[in-house]
This record gives sequence, C-alpha cells and structure tokens, in this order.
Amino acid sequence: MSNNIEIDATDNAIDAVCVYQADRAEIKRTFQVELETGQNEVCIAGLPSCLDSESIRVEGVGNAVIFDVIYSPPPKDTKPKDTEETKSIRDEVAKLKSDRAILEEQSRLLESYSNSLKSDKSDVGALTDFFGMYTDQKRAINADLAKLSDEISEAEKKLLEKLKELRTDDESSRRGAKVTIIVLAEKKGKAELSLWYIVSGASWSPLYDLRAKITTDKQEKPSVSLHYRGSISQSTGEDWFDVALTLSTASPLHGTEIPTLAPYRIGHPRVTPTFTGSVLRSSAMLGGGGDRAREREGAKRKRKMASTFEVPNATVVEGATSSTFTIEGLSNIPSSDPGSTKAHKVTIAVVDLAAKLEWIAVPKEQTSAFLRCQVKNTSQYPLIDGPSSVFMDNNFVCKSRIPDVSPQETFSTSLGVDPSIRITYHPLSKVARNSAGGLLSSKHDISSYVQRMTVKNTRTTAVSPLFIKDQIPVSINSAYKVNLSEPQELGAPKDRKEVPVATGVKARWARKGATDGDIDGEEKEKETGTSKFGTIASKKALSDSGSDSGVSGVEEEGVVEWVCTLDGGKGVDLTLAWDIVAPAGQPWVRGA
Repeated sequence: MSNNIEIDATDNAIDAVCVYQADRAEIKRTFQVELETGQNEVCIAGLPSCLDSESIRVEGVGNAVIFDVIYSPPPKDTKPKDTEETKSIRDEVAKLKSDRAILEEQSRLLESYSNSLKSDKSDVGALTDFFGMYTDQKRAINADLAKLSDEISEAEKKLLEKLKELRTDDESSRRGAKVTIIVLAEKKGKAELSLWYIVSGASWSPLYDLRAKITTDKQEKPSVSLHYRGSISQSTGEDWFDVALTLSTASPLHGTEIPTLAPYRIGHPRVTPTFTGSVLRSSAMLGGGGDRAREREGAKRKRKMASTFEVPNATVVEGATSSTFTIEGLSNIPSSDPGSTKAHKVTIAVVDLAAKLEWIAVPKEQTSAFLRCQVKNTSQYPLIDGPSSVFMDNNFVCKSRIPDVSPQETFSTSLGVDPSIRITYHPLSKVARNSAGGLLSSKHDISSYVQRMTVKNTRTTAVSPLFIKDQIPVSINSAYKVNLSEPQELGAPKDRKEVPVATGVKARWARKGATDGDIDGEEKEKETGTSKFGTIASKKALSDSGSDSGVSGVEEEGVVEWVCTLDGGKGVDLTLAWDIVAPAGQPWVRGA
C-alpha cells in the first residue's frame, strides 16, 4: 500500500523564476516530504493551469528512486462567467440609472419653463402661482434624485462584491493543474523534491534611462550613465514572492535541432489528384507508444526510471545564443489578471559608458542644433532592443530607442535640441546676368546665389564637432549646369577635399552612407571605390572640362558640410555660393 502525501502549492513558496522574453517563465519549487518505506505518492496540487506538461522536471535528494511523474490537467471550466444574480443586479442598476435620467430631464424642463416666465412679467399673479408650484416640484425631484443615487451606489457595491466572488473562483480555476510524483524509498526518512516547470503568460522587456551630462569644466569630458531595467509582466495565476529572479533572452519554444534542406527539383508540372475521402495519417502518426496512447483518465504519464534518486540536470549554455541576467536580491512579482498591462520593473545594472558628443544642424530646414551622442557599450552587458528615456543634465529630453548592442559596440542616440547653439539663416541673395557667348559657344543665362549663415556657441566650453549642412541644387538635365563657387577650392565631389574656411572650420562634400564624423564610413567608401556624392562640379572643373554634360553616376544630393570646432562664446560666418547656367531664354524649374 502506497503512502499518500498531499501538498498544496499555494502554501509553499517559489524558490526561483527565470523569465523569458517569449511569453514563458521557468519556475522552481522545493518541497520537504516525509517518505515511508516502499512506494510513496506525492501529489502537488494548486499548480497554475498554464503549466506546460512537456516541461516538467523533478529532482530529489535522498536514498530513493523517482519511479513516475504524472501530470493531471485542470478540469474544464463549466461555470458561467456571469451568474443570474449578477445579471439581475446589472438590470437593476440600469433601471435605476434610467429613472435618474428621467428625473434630471424633468428638472431641466422645469428650469427652462421658469426662465421663459421670468422674461414675461405681464401676469404677476400667474408668475407667483408658478413659483409656488416650482418650489414644491423642485424639492420633490431633488429628493427623488438623492434617493436614486443612494440606491444606485448600493446596487453597484453589491455588484462589485459578486464580481469579486466570481474573480476569486476564476483565480482558483487558474491553479487547477496537478503533478503526482511516485517515489520508491528504501527506508523511511525525510527527502527533498525539486520541481521545475514552464508556464505561459509571463514575459519581460528591456527599458533604459540614458542620462547625459555636459560639464562646464573644460577639462572634464561629458558623461553618460545608462540605467538598464527589465519590465516584467506575468498573469500565471501564482504570485512570485521573495524569489531569485533571472531574466533570459533565450526562447524555450525554439528547438535545438539544426534544420535541413529538402530536395529542390524542377520539371514538367503534374496534375495533383483530388481525394474525396479524408487523407490517412502516416504510420508514424498512428503508431502506438506515444504520449496520447498512454493518457489515462486525463493524466499524462512521464516515465522516469533511475537507479538512484538523482535525475541528470539539464545543461544550460550561456553566451553563445542568449544572455541571462541575474537580478540581485529577492524579487516580488504578483500575478495580474489576464490581459492586464501592469508591469513590474527591476534593475539589471547602472553603468557609466564612454560617449562622444556631436552637434548637427540643417539650418535650411530648422535653425536649431541637435545634440547627438555616440555611445560605446563598455560594459559587460549586451543591450537588447528596447525603448529609452533620454535625460540631459537631469532634464527629460525625449523618448528614443536603443538597438541590439553587444559589448564594445557603438550606438547613437539623439539628445534633442541644444539651445546654446544660435544659428541665423540669412535670406538668400540672387544676381542674374547674361553671358555673350562666342563664335563656337551659345549664349547663357547665369543666376548667382549666395547663402550666408551665422553660427554662435553661447556655451562657456568648446563645441566639437559641430556639423552644419546645406545644399546646392543638382541638375537632372545636361543643358543646365550648377557650379559651386564657395567654399572655394572644394573641387569636384570625387576629389573628397576638406578645405579650411575659417579658424577651426573645414568644408567638405557630405559623405553619404557614413555617419557624421564616422571615419569607418569614409574608409568603407574608399575601399569600394564607389562615388558617394552628388551631380555637382566645381566652377573650375566645369570650365576645364569644356563639356555640356554634367557629372553623372553619383548619388548624393549636393550637400555641403562644415565641420566646426567653436570655442565658448565664439561664432563664425559660413557662406555657400553657386551659379546656375542655363541656355539663354530657357528658364529652369525645380524638379522632384
């Protein structure tokens, strides 16, 4: 005769929880049991109904053998979500609210009629009689409204109590799974059983606070602090109190077998026969010995035979395909109702990262300088794609997003507008003139444009690098030419020159495909040998070519970039000038 041991999981604490991102969590529980000599049945009830029966794993300490593990699914929920009593209360509340609406409408009509009589003072006697009636009616309506409000409040309170009872019953049904462990003990004594299982309804996602600070000390570099947190949601039906919490990026749903490629053959199309009956399953699907064939009275058995009480541990390899974060201390994550968006936040790490600041402005579109931060992940923690809140000098700036970043990799994030950089984008000046032409050349209309910009750094410390971008038009028709005249000596885009134009300021054609100040991007362009600049030629280049065709086969849209280093309180004037040369009498228009 076996010794039966009944355990209610709700009376026993959870030891550890590993939460996955893919709507799963692994739970570990430990139970102390008193075994008798021979066969013992340890029945653990009150387990979550969302338990994955295929994930159950049992280990133990003691001189015994785990003979069998039986999973019993929760009973089917036959109780209606709403009872006749709650429906009756809902109807009562609806009727009371309808009566209240009628009385409120009567009160409004009475007020409206009263206002109309006030404007007509011809019959004082009738007005006096009405106000006597008005007072009685208004008093009666107000009394009825107060009574209805009390009745509605009482009915709604009663409804909430009934719904709470239903919710309690629903929570009980969410913990209807049961696991029975058959243990063969050689002698009487205490033993410890450890139970692992995976549940659905739990997940985590990363959250970040990126806090940047620019110091006024010229010798001190800007600092960036990253607050790395995990947002955990769980509606498994059981509370996780005082648990050792681990967050994992692995997915328990993915198999470990390497996929194979099926044969890829081509040939004449063939007609697929149509079957009128049901298609038979393969013998592998119909074969005996499977889990379904061994199901008995709703219980699915998992046979685990061993010569000793120890069951081999699962081996977890970390670092190759996933990352695991162990949360310091013990955590408390209560279960929420299904569909709830309530989340609990835990701190993974707070790390100081290496950072480089850069300012970018496109004054043609907006006369503001945007501060961007190039951050290198110098920590040991891989950063998982997730939203971030950006703070600048302890002031909230914006919402952003951090991509997947491995240790020692770099990412960029915007820190918003820096009001300390003042930019004035002056009105565009235009001068039109004609060229006489010669014996071998035709007449042209030439339009000259000059765009001036004034940039000032009002900080007490230097700003570097500051990228100012502007553009000249790009011709899409060989009959029209665009000649850059300032910055001088910039040359054609393919020359990739950097020309000094002022103290601490250089001009260049903007590099397409490379981030501002990204040396790696420049080198990549050099390696491929592909031009990354616009259909533009310098004034000298066009005049030397003697050709009517513009430069073709390039991709950038004529963007000129000034790379500036501005000391505190200093400013600089920048000039962009160009000519548009068109055949005489053929005006140009802006294209798409």
